[in-house]
Amino acid sequence: MNLRSKNVFTLFFRSSFGLPLGTWIVVSIVYYWWLISRINVLETQNKVFKSQLKLSQNVMRQIETDSTYKVPEIPDEVGTLCETVHIALVCMGKCTRIIMPMLKSLLQHRQNPIHFHFIVDTAAEQTISKLFDTWDLPDVKYSCYNAQNRLSQVRWVPNSHYSGIYALVKLLFPDILPDSLQQVIVLDSDLTFLCDIAELWNIFNNMTENQLFGLVENESNWYFDTAKRWPALGRGYNTGVMLLDLNKIRNKINWTKVWHSAVNENIELLKQTTLADQDVINAIIKKDPILVYNISCQYNVQMSTKTLAKGCYGEDRNNIKIIHWNSPSKYNIRIRDADYFKNIHLSYVNFDGNLLRQKLHTCSQTEPVTYKINYSDLCSSFRAAQRVKLRTHLYYMEYTYADIDNFDVTLVLQLSMDRLQFLERLVKYWEGPLSAAIYLSDCEVTKFESFIRDWSDTLSSRKNIGYHLVFKHDDVHYPVNYLRNVALENVNTPYVFLMDVDFVPMAGLYDHLRDAVKIINPYAQKKCLVVAAFETQRYRASPPRSKAALRARLANDVAPFRAREWPRGHRATNYTKWINANAPYNVEWQSDYEPYLVVHRSVPKYDTRFSGFGWNKVSHSVELRAQGYQAVVLPGAFVVHTPHAPSHDITAFRADPHYRVCLAILKQEFMDDLKRKYNVTFEEPSKQESIYLGQAKSLLHNQKDKL
Repeated sequence: MNLRSKNVFTLFFRSSFGLPLGTWIVVSIVYYWWLISRINVLETQNKVFKSQLKLSQNVMRQIETDSTYKVPEIPDEVGTLCETVHIALVCMGKCTRIIMPMLKSLLQHRQNPIHFHFIVDTAAEQTISKLFDTWDLPDVKYSCYNAQNRLSQVRWVPNSHYSGIYALVKLLFPDILPDSLQQVIVLDSDLTFLCDIAELWNIFNNMTENQLFGLVENESNWYFDTAKRWPALGRGYNTGVMLLDLNKIRNKINWTKVWHSAVNENIELLKQTTLADQDVINAIIKKDPILVYNISCQYNVQMSTKTLAKGCYGEDRNNIKIIHWNSPSKYNIRIRDADYFKNIHLSYVNFDGNLLRQKLHTCSQTEPVTYKINYSDLCSSFRAAQRVKLRTHLYYMEYTYADIDNFDVTLVLQLSMDRLQFLERLVKYWEGPLSAAIYLSDCEVTKFESFIRDWSDTLSSRKNIGYHLVFKHDDVHYPVNYLRNVALENVNTPYVFLMDVDFVPMAGLYDHLRDAVKIINPYAQKKCLVVAAFETQRYRASPPRSKAALRARLANDVAPFRAREWPRGHRATNYTKWINANAPYNVEWQSDYEPYLVVHRSVPKYDTRFSGFGWNKVSHSVELRAQGYQAVVLPGAFVVHTPHAPSHDITAFRADPHYRVCLAILKQEFMDDLKRKYNVTFEEPSKQESIYLGQAKSLLHNQKDKL
């Protein structure tokens, strides 16, 4: 016996184990028998699990392909989730940018249908309408009431509020809002909701017949200085969140007479209102306290510089229902818990507004939601650009410009956030108005604002640039033609210059184009003015600023745009003739011609089926040709393209054969539509495009065989 065997033998007879070898053998056999039986049980359970998994997969597959899912239906009754909550806001002047975080926070927490009643001026009405029409929110309606002509009704009231005359417009609500609207929640634009708005709506049920207003007490000692402040009951009330019973106001009192009297009784002594409508309403309540219902302070926690809000929520910030940034400093106030509340606000600044499109329940009729993919359409991701509504916020930054005359020209372009530096460079060489559609996500908005306001002296000093934000959607390629249409639709000059952001205009191009429009009068003659496009491959070299400088560099670092990669795109411009031309000259439209044009703003819109890279500008040129537009090249005007990294879509076009196949399909469909619409026929598909169309038919056939 070797040493190892001896040690093993000795192990079973050590006193510490207390058992002979035979007993250990019996115990081992019993243990192994039990282990085998457990394995059999586990295998049986595993078969059951596999069977259940297969069954669930079949069910899920059936849901994806055949059946529909119906959201729960709830009756439309008072007190249910389907009772509509009516909300009124003044949105005039610069309101539309400020109001977005509040709207997101309110909509995230709501379950009931919402009807917004916006009191607007002409500019805000355009922005609000476009925003809500493209946001496509379920169970949300909106109405706009243009009160621009009603401002004279409050202009006589002396007022020093930082919002100016707009801060007095709430006094006109009973007259502006429709008689059919009996109750409404009135909100300021600088709120952050942490609760369901229906909680406030239900408080109407607690108000007595004599109570016209539901208000939260003012959370500062402002009104205690009776020598300088308007009369108020105790600390007074804050009107940033207000329940307004319109039915009682109209039937029980003469509202206009009441608020006029309150102003006239106090204005001689106090000279002006400081807090606008809030001063007037507090004076009314002071005289007749029975008119007010006291709402819990949780629904209007005020972040003013001298706030007493801590006395409302104590040490438990979870008690807060609505945060109110009622200070001229807004989100920059320095008080206790300010950073905590500011972070909540910023979370809604960055919140993806597309998430609010989810439908929670249905109130009027059964609306089935079908989860089904059309596998037979290879180009569904392209067609989504036409189907999906892209949330669009017009004139996001301040815009002030009026066209000078009938020959004025607006530069129209589109870009993504990574091209902002190109916009800054371009603006240095373009003095006229500009309309830019920018594709970005919600979380990029703050970066965009900061770039315009804090980092670019050029852009921050210009007020004649219309910034139109279009928010990203995961289901679409870069919606280049939709963006162009947004920019094109929002100009207020007779003519537009259709260009891309990665070009640099020659010196004085704006004035040059205005002069050319005056001489040629393109609208009357249905003409497009072609601006010649060149390119340089030098990253650091300054583009030529005059035609003489450009001619001197043609043999070196400047060449006609895409002369090697895509000669058909600009060949029709006839660069050989352009070099020595002194007068405008006509050119014939050619296949794939995509020049940069000056044209009347009534020009046809771009076809949105073309997204991503390829044929997006060409399709527009083809339609201009079909409508009988003439192309006239300006011999003294040019722009220069500078090099940059390729976009994601051009990389996909080069790498993915399906991308090119789909583009060929869309082009053929477009040409067929054009033929039916205008009864015209242009060139047949090129040999390469015919190859792609053949590949498409083959792929479609294979897809059908697999289904």
